[in-house]
Amino acid sequence: MTSVLELKGVTRAFNDYIAVNGFDLTVNEGELRCLLGPNGAGKTTSLDLITGRQKLTSGSVHLRGNDITHMSEQQIARQGVGRKFQVPAVFKELSVKDNFEVAFTRERGPFANMAVMRRSDGEARYNEIIEIVGLGDRLEVPAGLLSHGETQWLEIGMVLMQDPSLLLMDEPTAGMTEQETAKTSDIFNELKGTHTLIVVEHDMSFVREIADIITVMHMGSLLAEGTISEIENNSVVREVYLGSEGIS
Repeated sequence: MTSVLELKGVTRAFNDYIAVNGFDLTVNEGELRCLLGPNGAGKTTSLDLITGRQKLTSGSVHLRGNDITHMSEQQIARQGVGRKFQVPAVFKELSVKDNFEVAFTRERGPFANMAVMRRSDGEARYNEIIEIVGLGDRLEVPAGLLSHGETQWLEIGMVLMQDPSLLLMDEPTAGMTEQETAKTSDIFNELKGTHTLIVVEHDMSFVREIADIITVMHMGSLLAEGTISEIENNSVVREVYLGSEGIS
């Protein structure tokens, strides 16, 4: 299998506090990897290190074989890494359609993108993503009037508009209703295989619906890795994170 992302001995220290400690991770083409762990395990910090938002203390990050360890956040984004944060970042005063157009490419100023996207390749991508996130009947609605779930789907679509080779999703179902979470599961299951994703998530039911492989972190390090069945039957993971009920 072709690896898209490799983290080798990644460490991030803040004086005496080590947030990520010698963390290794390999994610393959088309895989949906869920990154789990207790609060403070180092999950979001790991995403920060992948994207260049924070700098490594030691170790390395490779994207499709290219060393991106010392690149800036903007350079890494241009290499094909897209990220959705837990709190959506959309242009609330713009319509859903305009938000998609603004997000089309990182190569130009955001509003210049709106004209560029209207070319055939931009239109094709736009139509495909509208279908995936299911916002076709909300295109003219200002983003500020969307429900919480719709706002999350809009930002997922905006990340997809940048056509990244690796998508990082930080707690995408936080605050969603049960119905919104179910639709988000459908979106992610449609994406995997043709996209490579890392999803940080606490909703175990959601993880069960989407995950190919699960990586569990504890105190900044790798605790366990495997399928859902392997993880929920791992006694160490149960003790540290899942508890007696496992993934339900």
